[in-house]
Amino acid sequence: MLDRLIKQYAEKGYYFAYRLSGNVEESKELVQEAFARVLSTWERYDASQSFDRYFFTILRNIYYDSVSRKSSLNLSLDAPINPQNGLETFADKLADREEPLLERLLRRETAKTVEECLREISGEYRAILTLCDMEGFSYEQIAQTLGCPLGTVRSRIARARRALKIKLLERFKEVPL
Repeated sequence: MLDRLIKQYAEKGYYFAYRLSGNVEESKELVQEAFARVLSTWERYDASQSFDRYFFTILRNIYYDSVSRKSSLNLSLDAPINPQNGLETFADKLADREEPLLERLLRRETAKTVEECLREISGEYRAILTLCDMEGFSYEQIAQTLGCPLGTVRSRIARARRALKIKLLERFKEVPL
């Protein structure tokens, strides 16, 4: 059973942890800790509930615990997607290979700016935007994962998007035309 869970959730968990922490090694450690915690708390898991919610809630809480223990967060689009081969980065994935070079560079720079602004908003907002806009969770799934009402999810997503928009607008004001 554990092998099946690891095969099914290790990669998704890693990408979620990486989007939160921005660090390859920390992401691996977060996922390992999440699986260890799942095992140690298995008797508390309600099988009638989504395992996604259970696992991602544990992973998110472990991340929040790690943030409270240290003050700096790094999130980089230049980090390799697969650390073993180290060639393709998240920025490369965002750029369409068929685009002309200048458009690809502009997209990469924009993505970098978005990632920097995302890093400047609160961890709670970063987590909810990651679940919604990057992981593709429905509002209902997010409500289950965060353990809050659907209306709260909607308002937090709206506030998180507003906070990100403000950061982006501030950043683009600094760019001379």
